[in-house]
Amino acid sequence: MQIQKSFLATAAAAVMALTFTSAAHANYNFSGSGPSGTLVSASETWSFNFDGGVLLNDWGSPGVGAGVVPYGESLPAYGMTLTFTGGGTINPNSVNIGNAAACVGSTYGGTTFCTLGPTDIWSAAITGPSSISFIAQNSTFFLSQGQDYFVNVFFDGATPTGFTGTWLTSYAGPPEGGGVPEPAVWTMMALGLGAMGASLRRSRRTAAAAA
Repeated sequence: MQIQKSFLATAAAAVMALTFTSAAHANYNFSGSGPSGTLVSASETWSFNFDGGVLLNDWGSPGVGAGVVPYGESLPAYGMTLTFTGGGTINPNSVNIGNAAACVGSTYGGTTFCTLGPTDIWSAAITGPSSISFIAQNSTFFLSQGQDYFVNVFFDGATPTGFTGTWLTSYAGPPEGGGVPEPAVWTMMALGLGAMGASLRRSRRTAAAAA
């Protein structure tokens, strides 16, 4: 009976670990409109169509080909999500270019997000016609306060006029992973759930024998 209780406690702990791993911190939400402005921190600028739409219309922080800005928030960031409004759709080919361009911060570098010092590229994935996510490829690719970064997004059609976004302050795995649990957590869950099943079967046998 004591062993069963131990396994049940292990299963409960595993479920709690899965529940709270990705909710360790509150994210930073931001929004903007107009040709230029700032994100959460005054140091983080944005500009719509900074380069005049040489190849495609664009949005960037600080602006396509306009250098870099320091991340101003206190908690590290492991990703950024953006949804644009007011026209235009994100160009899929520019995302493919950006994911393979090794942090080229120009019109020719594609849709990309890069941290600098160290230089790390976050994986970009289109999540809707006017929505995109940039996620750290692993938990060491975080962006810390004062560290420089830049992000560029290119559009087909009109340049959008507004956006909403979020800095993600917990690491949840690559874009396609969706926060895959660690192997140890899976093991604890399997053991705990197995013990629960054995306990239920034993209870049913005892009840049947007593009937």
